[in-house]
Amino acid sequence: MSYAEKNLAPGESIVYRARYHWIYYRTALALLLVSAVFALWWRIAGSTLESPGSSAIFGNLALLLLGASVVAFLVRRIRNTADEFVVTNRRVMRKVGIFAREAEHAPIEKIQDVTLDQGMTARLLGYGTVILETASERGRIVFPDIARPDAFRNAIWGQSTAAGSPAAAVLTAPAAPAAAQRLAELEDLRTRGLLSTEEYARKREEILKAL
Repeated sequence: MSYAEKNLAPGESIVYRARYHWIYYRTALALLLVSAVFALWWRIAGSTLESPGSSAIFGNLALLLLGASVVAFLVRRIRNTADEFVVTNRRVMRKVGIFAREAEHAPIEKIQDVTLDQGMTARLLGYGTVILETASERGRIVFPDIARPDAFRNAIWGQSTAAGSPAAAVLTAPAAPAAAQRLAELEDLRTRGLLSTEEYARKREEILKAL
């Protein structure tokens, strides 16, 4: 059983679970790529250039970098399995680490803003960093290298809307200026005599009911 599942309150359920994107393994991938380059030079130096000394150096470097790549991948893989980024119907959880565990919980009603940091490359590859601004003591919770960050953000917004939190107010705020503009236009038409009193009252009531 995961950390999030063990810490659910009565009536609380998980609505979305985010995962690291494969870009999280970029260090291991970079080491593997450099290892492949040295392995290529090892083959060229050994067969084409007939340089045993250079061939041995390139071969040893290739093996060393390959080992470092495997270690980096395994470390990241363990962290990927252990770290949890969860949205429930009541809060957002972030738990990282295995032995030195760090856990942060943000109640939905205390989430003030959700920011998606995603450059051009990140958008093309489908990953990004989600940043929560909260009213809690920690203030900010960061979720880096998340796969499908827009889905993670939308899951938070969805629960915020259902809970009626400040985040929901951010979503619904544009409706008020639009209604105010329509009422102003309606008042202008009435002043200019283009609407009768009955038409003005009916239209005003329709606008107010739509809020």
